[in-house]
Amino acid sequence: MSRSFRSLVAAFLTSALILTQSACAISGNSMPEDKFNRNAVPVVFDGGTLRPLGILMTGVGFMSFCVVTPFVAITRPTDIGKVFRKLVIEPARYTWVEPLGFHDDGTRIADAGR
Repeated sequence: MSRSFRSLVAAFLTSALILTQSACAISGNSMPEDKFNRNAVPVVFDGGTLRPLGILMTGVGFMSFCVVTPFVAITRPTDIGKVFRKLVIEPARYTWVEPLGFHDDGTRIADAGR
């Protein structure tokens, strides 16, 4: 790569990082009506930062599940579903099912698996 192209990409990534982190301050009051809700997350931060991280963690969790599956199958074959739920289903549900700005504390997911 040329030096000017690398500096342009670095400047773009730096400005994108700064803008995504300051978007919550610019957006004003993005909290839901229930101000005492501990699970509330600002919508801009959730959509701009946490959801892309959720997509990444779903992929990392699936790859980890592929690595861990033989060991779990040998030691505790009945617990493969628990491992799959923790590594793949929970990050996927966080990313694609939960509404923007509000996330379950995990009790619903844990109760559904019992």
